[in-house]
Amino acid sequence: MSSPFRPAHPSTRPRDEQRPAPARTGWLALGMAGGLLGAQIAHAATGESQSDFGGVGLMQTPTARFAPQGELSFTYSRTQPYKRFSVNAAPFEWMELGFRYVSVETVSYGEAAPDRDYLDKSFDTKFRLWEEDRYRPALAVGLRDLGGTGLFSSEYLVASKRYGDLDVSLGLGWGYLGTRGDFSNPLALVRSSLETRSDTTSDNGGDFQLGSMFSGSPAVFGGIEYQTPWDPLTLMLEYEGNDYSDEPLTVEIDQDSPFNLGATFKVNDNLSLHGGWERGNTAMLGLSLSTNLAGLAQAKDDGTPEDVAPSHHSRYRHDQTPEAFRVRSLDAVNRGNSETIPSDRPPRPAGATPASAPSLDGGEAAPLSTPSPTGDEAAPLSTPSLDGDVAAPLSTPSLTGDEAAPLSTPSPTGDEAAPQGRLLTLPTSPSATTGEPAASPPAPIRLEDVDWQALAATLRAQTGLEVSRLRVEGETLVIEAEATRFRKDLQAEGRANRVLHNRLPAEITHFRYRLSSNGLALREDEHPREAFVAAANDRRFGAEYEHSITARAASPAPDDDASAEAATVLDREPAGFNWGFSPNLKQNFGGPDGYLYQLNLQLDALWRTDRNGWFSGVATYQLADNYENYEYIADSDLPRVRTYVGDYVKETDLGITNLQYTRTHQFGRDWYAQAYGGILEMMYAGVGAEVLYRPMNSSLALGLDINRVRQREFDQQFGLRDYSVTTGHATAYWQSGWHDVLVKGSVGRYLAGDIGATLDLSRRFSNGVSVGAWATMTDAGDDYGEGSFDKGLYVSIPLDAFFTTSSKGSTGFAWAPLTRDGGARLNRRYQLYYMTDDRDPEGYWEGIDKVYK
Repeated sequence: MSSPFRPAHPSTRPRDEQRPAPARTGWLALGMAGGLLGAQIAHAATGESQSDFGGVGLMQTPTARFAPQGELSFTYSRTQPYKRFSVNAAPFEWMELGFRYVSVETVSYGEAAPDRDYLDKSFDTKFRLWEEDRYRPALAVGLRDLGGTGLFSSEYLVASKRYGDLDVSLGLGWGYLGTRGDFSNPLALVRSSLETRSDTTSDNGGDFQLGSMFSGSPAVFGGIEYQTPWDPLTLMLEYEGNDYSDEPLTVEIDQDSPFNLGATFKVNDNLSLHGGWERGNTAMLGLSLSTNLAGLAQAKDDGTPEDVAPSHHSRYRHDQTPEAFRVRSLDAVNRGNSETIPSDRPPRPAGATPASAPSLDGGEAAPLSTPSPTGDEAAPLSTPSLDGDVAAPLSTPSLTGDEAAPLSTPSPTGDEAAPQGRLLTLPTSPSATTGEPAASPPAPIRLEDVDWQALAATLRAQTGLEVSRLRVEGETLVIEAEATRFRKDLQAEGRANRVLHNRLPAEITHFRYRLSSNGLALREDEHPREAFVAAANDRRFGAEYEHSITARAASPAPDDDASAEAATVLDREPAGFNWGFSPNLKQNFGGPDGYLYQLNLQLDALWRTDRNGWFSGVATYQLADNYENYEYIADSDLPRVRTYVGDYVKETDLGITNLQYTRTHQFGRDWYAQAYGGILEMMYAGVGAEVLYRPMNSSLALGLDINRVRQREFDQQFGLRDYSVTTGHATAYWQSGWHDVLVKGSVGRYLAGDIGATLDLSRRFSNGVSVGAWATMTDAGDDYGEGSFDKGLYVSIPLDAFFTTSSKGSTGFAWAPLTRDGGARLNRRYQLYYMTDDRDPEGYWEGIDKVYK
């Protein structure tokens, strides 16, 4: 379906491994297959079916209905002599995008492949003009075969209205949809040239025939969709505006009736089967596979975060409920036993006033214990009741999940008290009421006794923070680290707060996380310790804590002289070597050879030389493919920079697709750079560099890359071919702030030496999934050949949508109508913009609800 040279949008790729989409396409295939097998028979609904052409509709005609936002659908249908394959996406609830291939069984591909069916490629889009309400139908406008060959080009305006189990649509179609030409074009009153329709076909395709849109005589089309009493089944009756009198490519088709009958059976939430009787004489069969990308999620089993030891700050201590102040000693838990607080408190003097706990409703405090009138042992401690009833005896929370045990006070006779939780951070202080010393806590933790190596290892295990340096600056602990596990950094920082609070002395009052990526300092986030502890134990303090967190741009390197009290307590290089296996699926679809695939087993390896430098490598071993069908090599007047793809794939079973050294550098707070050299991708080796300017809190970033590369031999080893080129681009990145849409515009020189520009639009959903499309226009002109310009659709999906453990990795795929030489870019494995995702503060604050999880 896609070219192996179209990397998916890498916005959710791991920071140290931004690889092209094909590197993890296998994970996507496995995840989608699992979802299909696990789904149950679903309830069908009108206005959801995919048409023969792809996109929501009836059979041959569209409707004003749209798939849910984030929906991705693959559709196949066959109505002799046409076989149609399409992929459609709904990046917004009011927009639909699609690519389609049409195989014409009665027409050959031509001299290039006379024994193969002709294959046409096209692009569709549809927009909602307004939504349906009680009296007004939904209205949509759409374009078919936009920027393709124009063989099936159409424009339409359609309305849809639902009445109970019936969904009624009525529309007006121009071009292929309106071949019957029911009446003169009413738009000719506005512009006389629209009265007749000129030839909209293009030999090479890719031309936008804007002047012919909505021209010529239109025809009426419409239909009814009925939801049957059997939930999975819907029925359709359709009236076409096409009478098949002017089919493209001189195809001859007889139509006995303009009415079509059809049905859709929804097997489950992902799979639908279609059948029908069209033209009064021809059967139609099809199926659709769909999933909602915006709703992809998986319940997580990342372990339970540590309990938070109670606050030692007087303000929070007196505001919190008493249960929050007693937890088991972590040392005792690790040893599997419990410890007892020494009962060295002397008996309470006669007549002493009992200590009180604050009332949760702001009223008079209730006594924690009451002396017995007879002088016997005091009654059990109790907590204020939230509903005003008699308070229950105070108990300590059980860390094992068993029922909590009642908490006892020391016996006046000096007998040993019952086991109690240990106060980890509360200082010893006399009773505010009696003046007597409190029960002795464990010996206070001293900063010089902290095992910093063990602390860093615990942070890595529980939070995914790869710590490179720990510094103490006065009352602040600075943690320099790279976040590698949770998609939301606040979740990692919240868990780290727990680990640090439970292991550090009270003199550390703030935790500052200095996050980096591949040695590039990105952002500093500071959390006040006491405010976090109070909020973690009592959500009433949540708003105060959340508003006390600060996030700011990080400077290139910490200032060792920032404070006279600054001290580095841990400084280490990142882990040296790691590797892993993954499935890899390479695909190519759009030429006369049909669908071509290659299934590989891929080995990834990475060795870090220091914080800013690393070697990376990828080797693939071929498991299965059908490239024996690869025969056709398109004519090209440009250097063959991509159209030798089949030779690279079928030449060897074992190949090296990446082997490079990369080094990063930061020139200033907002300036980043990288340089790299080696085998950069499957087809090219060379050297290159990139510079990026990305200020904090800015929606705009600017980048520049330049590369000198040479084409590799087909065996994907170390040999090089004669062709070499200098290629590079200046790129502007703009976070529009509208529906999380990212706009990328690039201008520069491409692999074939052609000069032009690329526009890339993508939308990221809240779960991290991105859907986007790109188009490239260059000065190649007619030399480009079929397609006229480069274009495609891509999807990027976070891996934790499929697995129960959190991950910052991603997978995805791209779909380009065909692989050509014009507008081809070098597939650089690492890109600074995606390395520096943490410069986006909006994405950081979106994870505020994760800070307690």
